[in-house]
Amino acid sequence: MRLTRRGCLVNFIERRQWFLAGSYHEGLIHVYSYETEVQEVNSFCAHDKFLESMAIHPTQPYVLSSCDTQIKVWDWDKDWECIRTFMEHSHTVKQIAFNPWNTNSFASASRDHTVKVWSLDSSRSMCTLSGHSDEVNCLDFFMRDNQQYLITGSEDMTAKIWDLQKEMCIETLKGFMFPVVSIVSHPRLPLVIIGTRNGIVHLWSLSNFRLERILHIGCHQGVRGLAALMGSTRVIIGHGSAVSMLEIHDEEPVDSKAEMEGPYERQG
Repeated sequence: MRLTRRGCLVNFIERRQWFLAGSYHEGLIHVYSYETEVQEVNSFCAHDKFLESMAIHPTQPYVLSSCDTQIKVWDWDKDWECIRTFMEHSHTVKQIAFNPWNTNSFASASRDHTVKVWSLDSSRSMCTLSGHSDEVNCLDFFMRDNQQYLITGSEDMTAKIWDLQKEMCIETLKGFMFPVVSIVSHPRLPLVIIGTRNGIVHLWSLSNFRLERILHIGCHQGVRGLAALMGSTRVIIGHGSAVSMLEIHDEEPVDSKAEMEGPYERQG
């Protein structure tokens, strides 16, 4: 596997035994199979500028990609045809994510200080969530009391909780010393893990929206990515040129239950 310039986004499509490598600077998406050995099976130009984010639909053959103010949806069953384009944001779309509980919808976070919620059936957004005073960098969906919510992180050094039914902010998480750059909600525990640009990880309760733990992972570079492992209590943290693993024990109180492994330095 070779990308011609530095910078790469990677998403796995387990049901097809593929992974996508998005070339950040070139706007290209490379499709690789790992069924027997890693080999490229397709590549196409998704955008003519920097590729910012990708998201995989959980059941349909769709991939979302964002570049500048554009969001596109690609159908791999139609030879990677672009079947819809979304263009309401006035500045760069930083992250896109499908709603796991309503898979016909997705959300986008933008440098225009807003978040938009969309339906795959229309090029017009369903709603715009405004409240951040600076660029919105990241987002994730979560459930609480059988109701759907969205959490967003911003350059304004806050994270906001949005009630998707009421289309309004119900809580603002404060106290961060640097911009919020990565967010993931835990799939099993009522927790959200938040990473900031100074390389610190914060654990917040989604039951009462209180800060439970601050983790200094030994890196002054920003948290580049967070991923919760399904079926476990582990969270993967990408930071600088290393990866660390956080183990969360659900049998202990939240404020005393973090174990760190790593960091594992990138080789080569």
